[in-house]
Amino acid sequence: MIASVPAGIETGAQWAATALAVTLLPAGLALCTCFPRMLVTLGILRQGLGLGSVPGGLVMTGLAAALTFASMGPTLDAAWRGGLASLAAGNSKDPSASLRGAETPLRTFMFDQLERSGGGSTLATVLRAKGQAIDPAAPPSRRDIDTMTLLPAYALNELRVACMLGFKLLLPFLAIDLAVAATLASLGMFMTPPTLVSLPLKLMLFVAVDGWALVSSGLVTGVTGGTAT
Repeated sequence: MIASVPAGIETGAQWAATALAVTLLPAGLALCTCFPRMLVTLGILRQGLGLGSVPGGLVMTGLAAALTFASMGPTLDAAWRGGLASLAAGNSKDPSASLRGAETPLRTFMFDQLERSGGGSTLATVLRAKGQAIDPAAPPSRRDIDTMTLLPAYALNELRVACMLGFKLLLPFLAIDLAVAATLASLGMFMTPPTLVSLPLKLMLFVAVDGWALVSSGLVTGVTGGTAT
């Protein structure tokens, strides 16, 4: 007969698992929100402008977090009321139930974003990687897909969307760089770095169209139901 686990040890193990879950909660929340899309797109935009490390990483992270809250306000509020609030206050008698309550609105959000951005192929790739057979005539329902499968599929799809948005943002800056390089070459100014001339032009254009507000509103609209272009 297998000896039963003492109640004190079992309770301690539960609390240790809960503490680990709370520790990993920020990373998990970052992956199941639109934060990676915001941060990567803004980072590509900064590189396209040629500003190097300006704005700083802290500013970019803060802006990405603010846009995430603006895009996912109702979802994050539902997750907080569904179980995260009781976990944070230490009032949850069943941590797993609280996590499941917070998980439900986040799962809905991730599925909606996958469908909206055409991420079905990414989800299918993750399913195949886990050895799950997929019938094209009868795709699995949302209930049949566990969170550990949905999470990497959603995170990979967000990176894909961010790279696509970044590519669109880089095109006008690339055109300016090529035009400046061709102009300097035709004038015989081979020793003049093209970035010395293109950087002020790109900044002037970006400020003229109110670029930060335009890109930010496009990112939020892309998450809430429109097309972020």
